[in-house]
Amino acid sequence: MRCREAEKWVLRSMDGTLSSDRQSALDEHLDRCPNCRKARQEYASTIAALRGQPAAELLPYFWNRLESRIRERERLEPWTVWTKWSLRAIPVALLLIGFFVGAIAFQPPVSDEEMSQPAALLLRNANPLSETSTFFDEEKSENKNMMIIFAGDERLPGRRYLP
Repeated sequence: MRCREAEKWVLRSMDGTLSSDRQSALDEHLDRCPNCRKARQEYASTIAALRGQPAAELLPYFWNRLESRIRERERLEPWTVWTKWSLRAIPVALLLIGFFVGAIAFQPPVSDEEMSQPAALLLRNANPLSETSTFFDEEKSENKNMMIIFAGDERLPGRRYLP
């Protein structure tokens, strides 16, 4: 046990508010520490000297001054809480904003060239079967077959596909 803790416990033991297990730990510390024993004797002599004295009279307007200080502290308290949290929240908010801006800025651009024909039809909310129905309406079978072959070819002219 440290002497600072023992000093607090000495005052509580004189008030009678110290638990029995802490009281035994305090007694062990007082047996080993002469400085804490001396402090306990000084506290005991001060309390004994004050017990015989009448209670001190309060200064005029004491209660008014006390109430005004309590109100002032209550009024300032939310501001201190806001200041404490804002100092922690501002860097976190800036970090999150920077992260999202960076994620948006470094996204690869999406172009229409990369979209397939069915994806483009879905994007335009068009029916892909309407174009194939015009192929089947042709009269010659060769034209039908050629149109079906070229409709399935998604390669654009001038675009090379690498293996």
